[in-house]
Amino acid sequence: MPSPVEDGVISYRCFSCAADIRFEACHKCEYPQAIPSRWFGAFTCGKCETKVEIPRQRLYSTSVKARIVRGYGHTYPRF
Repeated sequence: MPSPVEDGVISYRCFSCAADIRFEACHKCEYPQAIPSRWFGAFTCGKCETKVEIPRQRLYSTSVKARIVRGYGHTYPRF
């Protein structure tokens, strides 16, 4: 069941599993994707499968918003 997410948010908490979800973009292909916030160091891009470092701090103005997310990232390294 999809969770209702406002278009302008940069993260949200899933109502069904209580996971904190962040929205990030790949630095290589710019693919916007959703990842769990518990992945602290890096994730694998869901499109080009490269390693993407997750920034420790981010600004709302430069962050990926929920309305443009197109896919999901994977753990790094991908299993």
